[in-house]
Amino acid sequence: MNIKSSTSIINKFIRTPSLYSAPKYNFGFLSEFNERSAKQTHKGHLVPEKPLYFNTSARPGNFGEHLDFKVQLDNWFEENRAHNEGEHDIRRTQLYILTAVYYAGLVSIARLYAMGIVGRLNGWKRYDKDTYMEMEIGDLPPGEVMQIVWNGTPVFVRRLTPAEIKQENEYPVDTLIDKGKEVVLSDAGSTKVLVCSAVCTHLGCIPIPYLGAYNGWVCICHGSVYDKFGRVRQGPALENLPYVNNSVYDTTLCIEALKFPREPSTRFWA
Repeated sequence: MNIKSSTSIINKFIRTPSLYSAPKYNFGFLSEFNERSAKQTHKGHLVPEKPLYFNTSARPGNFGEHLDFKVQLDNWFEENRAHNEGEHDIRRTQLYILTAVYYAGLVSIARLYAMGIVGRLNGWKRYDKDTYMEMEIGDLPPGEVMQIVWNGTPVFVRRLTPAEIKQENEYPVDTLIDKGKEVVLSDAGSTKVLVCSAVCTHLGCIPIPYLGAYNGWVCICHGSVYDKFGRVRQGPALENLPYVNNSVYDTTLCIEALKFPREPSTRFWA
């Protein structure tokens, strides 16, 4: 091999780009800058090279509104339809809940109306405890006191003679503590019968009969004094012994709690 041929081979080898020079990387910064700088702008806004026109079913508005109201409305319905189709499980659950609440409200209102109608037709029918009691008092002598239990409450039954009634009416009214209360006596032949509670109105003790200045009742616990009509004459009690509703038939004493009319009390069709 001669010197000339070897020199050409070496030169060819040296001129190979992959050996004697680094590869060139083009990141596009310069080309992109040149492209943007060549574009036409107006007050900082990009101006398209070709004018753009929109074909609409209606004449565009004066403020650049290129879509008429009908197109917007169609798009709105379409978006909602797509949204509802995507959330159909949630929508179904919401509809079930709202429907249940709606019908529950209707049933509640109907129930109230039905209860009002039934209550109006049936009237006020209340439960009254059976408090009626009969007691034989033929063996009770005049001027004596008998204590019984009625409806779970101790009760005094006192047979008063005409002399005792006259004496009680002659006592001064100034010593009465609970004034203005009517004394109710039941006729029992030539005598009268007083039926009153045997519970002291102070603290609930049981007064003792035939004691005190009035020979009525005296509460030995705290000193309250009652006359033969059960009226308090000395404290600390401030109220008379409560009257118990009663009536006397011959020698039979009938006791029953007071009942007040409550209209309507019966069915109007019965």
